Amino acid sequence: MKKLFLLLSVALVAMIGFSSCNSDDENEARVLSGEWEGNWGMWYEDEDGYVYDADYTYIKLVPDHSNATHGVGYQEDYYSWDTSHRVKSYYRYLWYKFNWEIRNGIIYLTYWDDLDLDTFIRDYSLDNNYFSGYFGNSNNRFRMTKLTDYYYWTPTMYIESGWYGYDVYYDDYYSKQYEGTAKSKSAKKAPAIIKRGSHFNEK
Repeated sequence: MKKLFLLLSVALVAMIGFSSCNSDDENEARVLSGEWEGNWGMWYEDEDGYVYDADYTYIKLVPDHSNATHGVGYQEDYYSWDTSHRVKSYYRYLWYKFNWEIRNGIIYLTYWDDLDLDTFIRDYSLDNNYFSGYFGNSNNRFRMTKLTDYYYWTPTMYIESGWYGYDVYYDDYYSKQYEGTAKSKSAKKAPAIIKRGSHFNEK
């Protein structure tokens, strides 16, 4: 009888631990879902050897369903000039689509058409105003500003260092104020892109 009680106790503790971890991921995914803008350190190099740094990046993160810890992301990097020769970028913006998932406090990004861009985000801070953290094993911290929420909630919600203190009020609300619909656009006869990435994803 004691052995059975012990086994049930261990199972209960494991279930509580799993539930807590899953709940943390759900809470973070709720704050992450929405639209953000800022410097993600994106760049590309064309076949002429010019390297262009993005002026800024826009991302939209849509959960697969309410309270989902995964979903689809849309990214637009905006460019103007290369970093050294003041050559105007043929590409005004580059557009990407990726899957995102929060698992055990890590955000994973898997790009649809460029696996070299796949990465994860660790040691991040996330609230209703700002999102910052580190890509992969990099020591370069990025920072994004929130434009709109996917959910509607009170402005007191925040996540910092894995500690949560808030009440959640939400509805299936989504703002189309910053609807991201742009595709990669360039002038005619634009040099081919041979490489692209993020400075924040480099050691």
